[in-house]
Amino acid sequence: MKLVDRQVFRELIGPFLFGVAMFTSVFFAGKILIDLTNWLMNGMPVLTALEIVLYSLPSTMFWTLPMSMLLAVLLGVGRMSGESEVVALFAGGVSFYRITAPIVAAGVVVSAFSMLLNDRIAPIAAARITDLKAAVLKTASTSDQPFTLQDTGTNSQIMVRGGMNKKTGVLRDVTIVAFGLDPKNRNKPVLYLYASRAQWAGMNDPSKRYRWTLHDGYTQAIDPRDPNSISTVAFAGANTREVEIRKTPSEMAMYQNLRPEQMSFADLSKVLRILHAYPDRPISEIRQLDVDRWNKISVPLASLVFALLAAPLGIRPHRSSSSVGLGLSILVIFLYYIVGRYTISLAVQGNIAPVVGAFAPNIVGLAAALVLLKRAAK
Repeated sequence: MKLVDRQVFRELIGPFLFGVAMFTSVFFAGKILIDLTNWLMNGMPVLTALEIVLYSLPSTMFWTLPMSMLLAVLLGVGRMSGESEVVALFAGGVSFYRITAPIVAAGVVVSAFSMLLNDRIAPIAAARITDLKAAVLKTASTSDQPFTLQDTGTNSQIMVRGGMNKKTGVLRDVTIVAFGLDPKNRNKPVLYLYASRAQWAGMNDPSKRYRWTLHDGYTQAIDPRDPNSISTVAFAGANTREVEIRKTPSEMAMYQNLRPEQMSFADLSKVLRILHAYPDRPISEIRQLDVDRWNKISVPLASLVFALLAAPLGIRPHRSSSSVGLGLSILVIFLYYIVGRYTISLAVQGNIAPVVGAFAPNIVGLAAALVLLKRAAK
C-alpha cells in the first residue's frame, strides 16, 4: 500500500466509526428506544430487551453504513483539503483520480460488508427478535401465522389458517383446493380437502419428500361437468388421507412470513417468482416486495455512490469546521431519501419497474458524482 493510500485510509477510519455510532444512535432514538420503553413497561425483562436491541443492530446498520461512508469521506477529504494536503499532493504530481482510488476501495468494502450483513446475518437476527417478542410479550409467533400458497406441481391452492410448526412439519387447519390438470378444467376446482392437521410424511422418509398425511377432516370431489355432483368423504382418528403437496416445510416457511427483513435476496426471489405467476394478494404488495428485494442490493451500493459523490464535495480551498461536512452529509442523505421515496412510489404504482425504482437514487447520485469528479480533477 502506497503512502497516499495509507494517508487517505487514516483520514477515513475515525470519521467512519464516528458516523456509524452517531447515525445508529439516531435510528435507535427514533424508533427502537421508544419500543424498548414499551417492552419494559409491558413486563419484558431487561436482559431480554437488551438482547432484542443487540439483534436489531444488523438491520439498523444496513441503513447507517452508507450514511457513515458519506460522512467519513466528506470529513476526511475536507480535513485534507483544509490542511492543504490535497494541494501538496497535486503539486507532487498525484491526480485527484489517484486520491479517489482508496476512497472507492473503501466504498466497495463497506458495500460488500453491508450486503453480507443484510443477506446472511440480519434475517437470522430478525427472526430471533420475533421469537423473543412472542415468548415474552405473548404476541403471535411466526409458527401461528396463517398463509396461502400456490402449488404449481399439483395445480392446487393451499390455505393454512392455523399456522405451521416448521420443526415438526405440522400444518394446522388446512384447506386444499385442487384444480383440474387437463387444459379444459385447469381453472375449475375438482377437489376440496380440509384437515385439522397435516403431517409432513417426509420427516423420516426422504422418498416421501412431497407427501403429507391429513388427519381429522373430509374431502369433497366435484365433477367439473356437473358442479351439483359433490361426493363427500370424512376421515378421522386412525383413518387418514395422504396427498401430494410439492412443498417441504422449509419451502412453505417462506410464504408464511413474507417479511423482507427476515428473508435473503434468494428467498425473496423464489417467493416473487410464484407470486408473479399466481398472485394471491394485491399487486401493489407484490411490487413493494419486489422493491424491497432490489433494495437489498441498491442500499449497500449507496456506500460506493456516496463515496464517489463525497470526494469532490469534500474539496474546499480553505480551512473550515467539521460542521460543514456534517451539514453536507445530512443534505445529501435528505435528497437521496426524497428521490428514493418518489421512485419507490412510482414502482409500487406500476409506473416504473421495481428494479428501476430501487436503483434510481443510486443512478442519480452516480451521475452527479461523475460530473463533480470531472470538475474537481481539472
